[in-house]
Amino acid sequence: MMSNNVKWWEKFSPTIMEAEVPQKFIDIINNTGDEVLKDDGLSKKFDFSDNLVGKVSKEVTIPVPDNDKDYCLSILRQACVRYLRAMIQTGRAYEWTKNGGNQSPSEENIILSQSWIVSQYKHEYNPIHTHSGHFSGVIYLKLPDGMENHFNEEIKDHYPASGLIEFSHGEKQDFKSDTLMFKPAVGQMLVFPNWLKHSVYPFYCEGERRSMSFNAYWKHNDNN
Repeated sequence: MMSNNVKWWEKFSPTIMEAEVPQKFIDIINNTGDEVLKDDGLSKKFDFSDNLVGKVSKEVTIPVPDNDKDYCLSILRQACVRYLRAMIQTGRAYEWTKNGGNQSPSEENIILSQSWIVSQYKHEYNPIHTHSGHFSGVIYLKLPDGMENHFNEEIKDHYPASGLIEFSHGEKQDFKSDTLMFKPAVGQMLVFPNWLKHSVYPFYCEGERRSMSFNAYWKHNDNN
């Protein structure tokens, strides 16, 4: 008889970290986003769409007030540190380790390179793409009031996808999935390697689906 001593390995799977950001963070980014998105002049000034592939209403950088900036940056850095430490513990932080990285990185080892808000409405979408940096992330800030009912109706179908983010990697084969979808929730944060392909499906109810995306790099303590 086969032994019951069974181990499961996930060496061949890209890792996605799911976490939750504090309400204070959501309020700060939403308040800043409200000021920019409702003002055509500010939306033009902080427009970031030329750097992105999204087919959405507005994609803008986030001019967070100076008194809140350190707090918001720290939340993002903490998430990247947690992800990096997990990869070190599982032996997947190959470049970090090869280049002399220690076993306990801190926020000082994380550089946030870009962050922006995506304001998405009915019928809009984000085609499959990748990011720059070492880490990428998305945080959900607002969802349409009718999104939950819309999703509950669609889930009756065989492949609910509207408004969801989908990650894809490799080719579909027996005993293997090549995609993973997440249903957005306000405050939800997803952190993943920059090279992981992902897309966002359109939805078909009224209202704004607002998210924040960011890219970050790791650096060793002796790096410039």
